[in-house]
Amino acid sequence: MTEREPATIARLLVLALVRQMFPRWDIWICDQGVWRAAGPVVISASSSDGLLTHLAGADAEAIRRAAHLFSLDA
Repeated sequence: MTEREPATIARLLVLALVRQMFPRWDIWICDQGVWRAAGPVVISASSSDGLLTHLAGADAEAIRRAAHLFSLDA
């Protein structure tokens, strides 16, 4: 296994968490570094924060489940 930059590891970790939070969506980071999600609609964002904001609006039930999973008030 090759060593990866900490920023790359962090992005992959966030990607894995977002995929767990939104299991009905296909979520990836494209070659240009754009965060993308495909589900009932297609979402593109320049950051993970932006993607989460749009996913929360598009799939309110999933964000409530994630908030419950992480013991946050939703």
